[in-house]
Amino acid sequence: MLKSRSRKKDFYPYLEEFKHERTKEVKSRLRLFCGLSVIIYIGIGILSIILSPGEFKKAELSTWAFLVVAAALILLINQKTRTLPQAKLNAFLFAAALVLSFVAVFLIYPPYIPTTGAPLLAICMFFISFIIPWGLMEVVAIGALHTAAYLFMYIWLNSPAAQALHIAFTPSVFTDGIIFLAVAFILCVIIRKRDDERQRENFVLFKKLEERNKEMEKELSLARDIHKTLIPQSTTTDKAVIAVNYIPVSTVGGDYATFHVTKEGNLFFLIGDVTGHGVPAALLVNRIYGETENLIARDYTPGVLLKELDRFVQRHFKQTQMYFSVCSGLIDFGKKKLFYSNYGHPPQILLQRRNNSITLLESQTYLLGLDVEEADARIFEGTLDFENKDRIVLFTDGLIETMGDERQLYGMERLEAFVKDHANDHPSLFNTDLLKDLNEFREGPVADDIFLLTIDIK
Repeated sequence: MLKSRSRKKDFYPYLEEFKHERTKEVKSRLRLFCGLSVIIYIGIGILSIILSPGEFKKAELSTWAFLVVAAALILLINQKTRTLPQAKLNAFLFAAALVLSFVAVFLIYPPYIPTTGAPLLAICMFFISFIIPWGLMEVVAIGALHTAAYLFMYIWLNSPAAQALHIAFTPSVFTDGIIFLAVAFILCVIIRKRDDERQRENFVLFKKLEERNKEMEKELSLARDIHKTLIPQSTTTDKAVIAVNYIPVSTVGGDYATFHVTKEGNLFFLIGDVTGHGVPAALLVNRIYGETENLIARDYTPGVLLKELDRFVQRHFKQTQMYFSVCSGLIDFGKKKLFYSNYGHPPQILLQRRNNSITLLESQTYLLGLDVEEADARIFEGTLDFENKDRIVLFTDGLIETMGDERQLYGMERLEAFVKDHANDHPSLFNTDLLKDLNEFREGPVADDIFLLTIDIK
């Protein structure tokens, strides 16, 4: 009882919407009901003509015409129907027309009434009960309609007008038929009641899921907006031009990059990629962002900063089994030195314009967060010389691991060739053309987040 009340309470807020959807369903089912009924009814008649041509009576053609006209009228009315009661009334009227057509056929062939009257009406009852989503009381009305038709045939066959036919339709045979119809009716009620309850429960579950999805979409939209604030914008300083492009594979992603002008006027940068993508990766990025900003403020060198960040991830996120590939660097414009540290990140690119050659900022150790380096106090840091007008291309693995036809990767070789061929492009144009080239190469949807950050030294 309490469970039933709880279900009604859950269903009540969706009652009007359920009625609207049920109206559309009944109207759709009614079109199917009319079409199938006419096809089956006339099909059975044609089959009987083929199997027993001598028994066919032309009077049966009038029942065909009656059913076709009834279906056409009901379908015409059905098009203009707007409410659920009207739609169900149309369905009931056609059900009555169908039963009436069967009764008319039995009156044309009365010897079949005692033997096939009840079974045929039971089949008709099942068909009508299940093709239209009736309520409990409506199924009762359907059962009463078929019982009344069977009772009418019994009374007619035992009337003085039909005595000359000498067809035995005894009370015991009639009683057996009534029992047969009653069993069929009870089965229809049970199955229809369960089906109706299941449809209502499914509708409530669907609406709740729909509402939850809308809520999640709003939350993800908010998360995306918050995540966007972590993505640096393209900018120009007195010593460098920086172009940024970010393509997340889902609403939020696990790629991250940042850059800062230090108090000495140098440029610090960091680019990284959390394993996986989506909300978990974005949450880890948010935590790493806060810690990175804190470490940058302490003026750490790239190697020291990533060592501290590694300890932070191991301390707080070891149980998540999520790791972080990251490359950090400091461009010292006065000394013309590039200090960098690479924890498991793809080799980043330094393009030297003087001879159009490439030097790679190779990975120096494992992914950040792996405890294989937990007891190792070494600082992983390298140094490269650069000149004015050199270019640094920073990216995440989503770029070079983009899949083309024949399952080929975009790869470092293709990327290095592109960097050389477009050495004189403005950084923003370079990024745009590179992503365009990537899209032309790619087969299928984007599989991983792509972050691209290009720095031109003035």
